[in-house]
Amino acid sequence: MQSLTKLIFLCLILFGNLLQAQDVAEQEPVEQAESEQLSKIDMWKDTLVWLGDFRLRFDGIDEQGAIDRNRFRFRGRFGFASQITDNTQLTVRIATSDGNPVSTNLTFGDGFSTKNIAIDRAFLRWNVQGELDVTFGKMSNPWFRAGGNSLMWDSDLNPEGIVADWQSGPFFGNIGTFAVAERSTSDDSWLHAAQAGMNFRLSETSRFRVSGAYFGYTNTIGNQPFYEGKAKGNSVDVNGNFIYDYEIVEISAEYGVIISGWPTSFYGSWAQNTAVDVEDTAYALGVKIGSTNLRGDAQFSYSWHDTGADAVMGIFSDSDFGGGETDSVGHLIKAKYALRTRIVLAATLIISEVEEFRGNRHDYNRLQLDIEYLFE
Repeated sequence: MQSLTKLIFLCLILFGNLLQAQDVAEQEPVEQAESEQLSKIDMWKDTLVWLGDFRLRFDGIDEQGAIDRNRFRFRGRFGFASQITDNTQLTVRIATSDGNPVSTNLTFGDGFSTKNIAIDRAFLRWNVQGELDVTFGKMSNPWFRAGGNSLMWDSDLNPEGIVADWQSGPFFGNIGTFAVAERSTSDDSWLHAAQAGMNFRLSETSRFRVSGAYFGYTNTIGNQPFYEGKAKGNSVDVNGNFIYDYEIVEISAEYGVIISGWPTSFYGSWAQNTAVDVEDTAYALGVKIGSTNLRGDAQFSYSWHDTGADAVMGIFSDSDFGGGETDSVGHLIKAKYALRTRIVLAATLIISEVEEFRGNRHDYNRLQLDIEYLFE
């Protein structure tokens, strides 16, 4: 009897240990899954990058037939980028703004009024697979701009829509659709865009990049220009409505090389609106020498712009050259100097003529002096 009691007690101990081992075995995968989940939740913190800049500017405008204008302006932008999943990145940025899609500059001198801040960027970038990415939201400019030129797109423009981009070896391309104007009384306007090109490494110190693109706007004729009814040089009827479609093809090329230690690029961009027969062509040719990455660095650039009245969409092209209007031609000269790392002094001189097509040809000159603070 005593032996049986001992046997039963031993069996109970063994059975208890077995249950405990099973419970531990069941808990380990659960705890591991919870740990992995917490790690993913913390990923956005570990990959968080702050970014932004602040710029003070003197802006002097000398337009023939108008009173000279001198103003002091500022621009501030602040945001972050973070990896929220293994293959998805979120970027959000706010900026000083009055709503203008191609400028976040605000002007001092309005009775000490408060200044507005708006959402400048808010987009997700999803790595679908390998070299294929999809971006959707209010995003940074997704198109290759040779030499960073502003013939078609101002550098401050952040389009809104969805774009897929792909890169493999020297080849790259993108295709997307963008919401331009939502209307309650007529059909909406969209921008459908596609670009493809090649980026060749010619030697250890030189490369060549070329691209071709198509940009087509829907439902323009008979509708108001996209922002505050401002045509910005494009042709409109007596009611201020577009009279043309805008189906633009663009070819761009850039050659980059190191010359005596100076990074140098020569570039050109040509665009034509295939939906019109006159004032349908625009082009830019330029050169850029140097950089401003480190203290004491300098950069100089020159470009020649010639833009027909209906060659490009006026509201989205350079907001400073020719007063931000198409039907303009002239010189764009810039110089920059890195006072310190991430503190840059800059000067821009614009010498242009505007409104020749409209029979009111006159000079439009502009001088901008900047000090810019950058951070990451």
